[in-house]
Amino acid sequence: MPSFDPVSPQGLSISNLFWFELIVSGLLLALVVGVLVIALTRFRAAPGDATEPPQRHGNRRLEVIWTVSPAVLLAIVFVLVIATIRTVDADQPGARTLRVVGHQWWWEYVYADPQATTANELHVPTGTPLQMSLESIDVIHSFHVPQFGWMQDLVPGKANRMSILVDRAGVYDGYCNQYCGLQHAWMRVRVVAEPLTPSGARGEQVFLQNTCVACHAIRGLPPTADIGPDLTHVGGRSTLGAGVIDNTPDNLRRWIFNPQAIKPGVLMPAYQKLGDADLSALVDYLESLK
Repeated sequence: MPSFDPVSPQGLSISNLFWFELIVSGLLLALVVGVLVIALTRFRAAPGDATEPPQRHGNRRLEVIWTVSPAVLLAIVFVLVIATIRTVDADQPGARTLRVVGHQWWWEYVYADPQATTANELHVPTGTPLQMSLESIDVIHSFHVPQFGWMQDLVPGKANRMSILVDRAGVYDGYCNQYCGLQHAWMRVRVVAEPLTPSGARGEQVFLQNTCVACHAIRGLPPTADIGPDLTHVGGRSTLGAGVIDNTPDNLRRWIFNPQAIKPGVLMPAYQKLGDADLSALVDYLESLK
């Protein structure tokens, strides 16, 4: 079952607590049943024996044991529950902000870094802490991805918090776990967890730290310039420079390094001072924008 295969440290702490309590409960049940079976088989009266068995007032040692033992066990469980709550609710340094908004009957996701809005299919980077703000604009919803390990309600007029770090790549399905109207059963969640490639992250930084952003826009990244072509989906185009060359990584690298050599008179400046590593990261990043 997905709930028993958590993909986050928070979910793993909840799962570990569940298994501990289940094993302890099973052992206590086995102990009680075992004592009961022994008492019924070993100390039952023989057929035809109507004599009254010896009566005992009590056993102080046993009474202390079965009073103190549950108290100690409950204290241990209490400490483990508090530790689990602290793990689940702990603030994570460097967490990225993500706003989740419940609608009848769909999900809205608002990313703060980079700024972008999407719906229903949530893409998250693995190994990166997320600080999720969960809100609703109509009725109570409940965001539940079983492999996250727990769920959180979305209440109108209130923002609940959910800290999560997905440590395994994959596709994880979930659903709204609070009845929210006619199409509640079809208010599904799909989370796609993918590694944040170093070249992609570095390439985005190279783009933002150079004068690329003075002319070109990539939706979701600040600022939004409109002097040159929009590069939001540049990796999906078949040509570069309005058809002057095919769109391949090598050609894109040549275009960025010295566009005048390919299309004389073009207004784009050359980036010949970029190091090889930064230029390669920028090419990889732009080619990934499809």
